[in-house]
Order: sequence, then C-alpha cells, then structure tokens
Amino acid sequence: MGYSLFIAKKYIGAGRRSGFITAITVISVGGVAVGVLALIVVLAVLNGFENEVIKRIVGTNAHVIVRKDDGIGVSPFVFSKAMVMSARGTDALFVKGIDLDKEAGVTSITEYIRPSDFSFAPGDSGLARIVIGKEVSYTLKISEGDTVLLARGEASPGSPFGIAPAFKRFVVGGFFDSGMYEYDASLAFISLKEAQAFNSLGTAVTGLSVKMDDMYKAPMLSSALSLMLDDGFVVSDWIHMNRNLFTWMKTEKRVMFIILTLIIIVAAFNIASTLIMIVMERTKDIGILRSIGASRGAVMRIFMFQGLIIGVIGTAIGTAGGIVLSLIVDKYKLIQLPGDVYFIETVPVQLQAGDIAAVALVALAICFATTFYPAWQASRLVPVEAIRYE
Repeated sequence: MGYSLFIAKKYIGAGRRSGFITAITVISVGGVAVGVLALIVVLAVLNGFENEVIKRIVGTNAHVIVRKDDGIGVSPFVFSKAMVMSARGTDALFVKGIDLDKEAGVTSITEYIRPSDFSFAPGDSGLARIVIGKEVSYTLKISEGDTVLLARGEASPGSPFGIAPAFKRFVVGGFFDSGMYEYDASLAFISLKEAQAFNSLGTAVTGLSVKMDDMYKAPMLSSALSLMLDDGFVVSDWIHMNRNLFTWMKTEKRVMFIILTLIIIVAAFNIASTLIMIVMERTKDIGILRSIGASRGAVMRIFMFQGLIIGVIGTAIGTAGGIVLSLIVDKYKLIQLPGDVYFIETVPVQLQAGDIAAVALVALAICFATTFYPAWQASRLVPVEAIRYE
C-alpha cells in the first residue's frame, strides 16, 4: 500500500510526454472541480428557494389547523367562501376572520399586510375594514379607501335553488402581499367578530390555529389530534396541505442533481483516458515492478491511487469554490430577480452540509470507479512482454 501510493504520486505529471499528460490531468481536475462547484451552487439555490417558499406557506398558514363545520368554542378563526364586488369587477375568494393580536403569535400574516400599522377599527366612513390580496386588488381594480361588497350564500327555502345571498359593505383598509400567488389571488381578511356576524356563527368559530416550537413535528401533532378528537373534526398540518408542492420541489432537486452529475462523469472519463495513456507510457516500469516481485494488486493500486488523487484534488477545489461562490452570491446579492415576477428580488442561497457531503462523496465515487479499467489493464501486463522491446 505504501509504495503503491508513493509511485502513484510520482507518476502524476512525470514522463517523456509529461507535458501532454499533465495538460490532460489539469483538464480532468478542472472538469471535476467545475461539476462539483456547479452542483453545490445549484443545490444551494434550490434550498434557498425551498426555504423561502416554506417561510411564505408557514407565514400564511398555522403549523396545525383544527376545523369543525358547526364551529368550536376555542381560539379562533372563521373561514368561509364569498364573492367580493367592486365598481369595476367581481371575484370569488376565501374570507378569513382573524384576531390580529392572536394571529401574530401563530402566523406571519400581519407582516404581509400593508400598511404595516393596519387595524380592523372602523374608519371615518363607519364601515368595517377588509384586507384584500394583492392579486385580487388587480382584478377588482381597487385601491385603499374604496368600498367593496361582500356576498355569501345562505340556505333559504323561499329563494331560488334554496339559497339567498347575504351582503355586507366593507372599506378596503389594506392589502395582503405574501409573495405566493395562490394566497394573494384568493384570500381576504376581516376581523373575527365581523366574520362571526357575517356567517351567523354567534360566538363560535370554524377552526383553531396552532403554532409549534418545531414546525416539522406538525404531522405528529396532527395525527395525535385526529385520534383524540371526534369524527366531526378535520385536522391538517402545513406539510400535508402542501404535499404536492413539496414533492415537486424534491423531484426538481433530484433531477438537477442527476443532470449536473453528468458533468462529473464526463470529467471522470478524462481521468480514465489519462490513466490509459500513462499505462501505455509506463509499460517498461510496470514490467520492472512485476519482475522484482510486485503483485498485480500492487500495480492496480498504483493507478487507482493516481486516479483517486486527481479526483480528490478536483473535488476539493470544486467544493471550496462552490461554498465560496454560494456565500458571495448570498452576501452581496449578486443575482437580481424581477420583483413583479418572483416573490423575492434576489436569488436566495442556503448551503446544507448534507448536500455538500453528498456531492463530494458522489464525485469521489465516480472518479474512483473510472480507475478500475486502466488499473486492471496495467495489472494484466506480462513482465517479459512489457520489457522485451524496451
């Protein structure tokens, strides 16, 4: 093992055609480094986007939500469907009645409402205030201070189809901008008391929002509550409610990992080509080593170590470069995004030790695997044949 590693290090860049082989070696190292660097940076960006999406989702929804159709007498929100009408348009949305002070301790909804000092206290008009999603405001062509009409259907035997509309006027007091189109285009908020009155609930509510110290334990609490509560209750958690989105993001990350790994594989083939040329150049040396008692395994190890050294150098450079580049992009916000298209203005970056370790191990494994064939060919050389024409 000792002399195999020693000879392997000596062979890198040495020989009659060392200039050409050294150039190929440098290209191989560079290829591995570029592949590792690209993979680390891309995964960091994908992690950053995923983290931002989770922030918006958890900021708008509680970690665990308990609902019952006929209302429960605890801490509170009221959730209902309604039509909102302005002088310039109509839209269907979900209206959530909340207590701003209590909601601030469970979600980040209050942070997404503009103006930042918004309250549900009636203004000069005497009308109750409503917060409209930013995207809804575009559809309705409304601005702060405009009046909108909220309508919901309620059971009424004397009305066509058994439904009679209930109407109430609100003044637009602010806008909700979470950065997530799905929420900004479908949500409106009114005070808890107004929602209870609008939906004829009295003092009841339609659900309970729960915040946990560790939001990733929400599925465990959700399952426990489902077992404890009656069949009339529906318990859901933020992970289950957004499982399709999270599945898509994980799939995207795996696909990008596979695609960018191809860069490393191409570079690893360069390592194999380099080793094949070195074996051809070092035929006499191999013959001499075998003649003085070196085993086939020792010869194999020489070239496997040589390929692994190239892979380690390339992986180390790529890993360091990927980490440094990711930190620079994150610190100086080098890549700008159009704010009217994305919910963030710069590319988010989040390095994860697990991803960095996985990339490094995969790169080393690929580089090591490509050394087997050249090393095996070197070990099969017959000593007499190897030195006959030298």
